[in-house]
Amino acid sequence: MTGVIVVTHSNFGAYLIEACEHVVGVKENVLSVSIYPKMSIDEIKGNVKKASDELLKKCDSILYFVDIPGGTPMNVVLPLAKDIEKSAVICGVNMSMLVIALNLKDVMDFNSLVDKILVDGKKSICEVKSILSNKI
Repeated sequence: MTGVIVVTHSNFGAYLIEACEHVVGVKENVLSVSIYPKMSIDEIKGNVKKASDELLKKCDSILYFVDIPGGTPMNVVLPLAKDIEKSAVICGVNMSMLVIALNLKDVMDFNSLVDKILVDGKKSICEVKSILSNKI
């Protein structure tokens, strides 16, 4: 079973999970960690570690989603993830990626799931007007 932790600036991750659950229903083993400007780095690390430890009691792998490459969420998650054999840190989380993860996290092989999230997440980033104009 794969757990999901969304680590983002402010409440973005919590709201993203809420929106995804509106589409796919509430899923188990999905957590968010919000980072605020006045938090210390130790407090942030502690919150991410606590979420990770909670999921590792029930899950054999963890998918970490963070908002932007090079940001505090990524920088805090990477050192923790390196010690978890079956884990991945996916930057640039969007709703399409998270919907795929929530739908398939318990039925797909971990590495295949990571690949699918990346491929389908990138596909969802497009300018649809020009795509649709070419088909009309």
